[in-house]
Amino acid sequence: MSEPGPYSDAVGRLFREAPGAGRPDGPGWVSGEAREPLSATHVRWHLQATAGRVAASRYEVRGCPHTIAAAALIAAQLDGRPVADLGLDLPRVAALLGCPTTKLGRLFVIQDAIERAAHVLGAEQA
Repeated sequence: MSEPGPYSDAVGRLFREAPGAGRPDGPGWVSGEAREPLSATHVRWHLQATAGRVAASRYEVRGCPHTIAAAALIAAQLDGRPVADLGLDLPRVAALLGCPTTKLGRLFVIQDAIERAAHVLGAEQA
């Protein structure tokens, strides 16, 4: 019998598959990025919007499996949301992934990158 690893099944799956990961191609994308130097977490978030709503979301992440899994989970939840309201429930995301509270700060890096991309979108659409 093997011992369970430090990651939930959801983290393992999202880390391996990383749905929505990668640099986008084509016109109409904006980006925002954020870093946390102590853990070397770096997130670049890409958004595309139509009529004030997120039409597509992509991300690039350098971080631990929890951070990458959280980015994948969050990306799946952004489509169709108003650009002006992209707030995240990070404690809920952490709970869904079984992410330790000591890593919650890394999820804030995701939020910061999304907010920066949304700010660029808002400026372009103004």
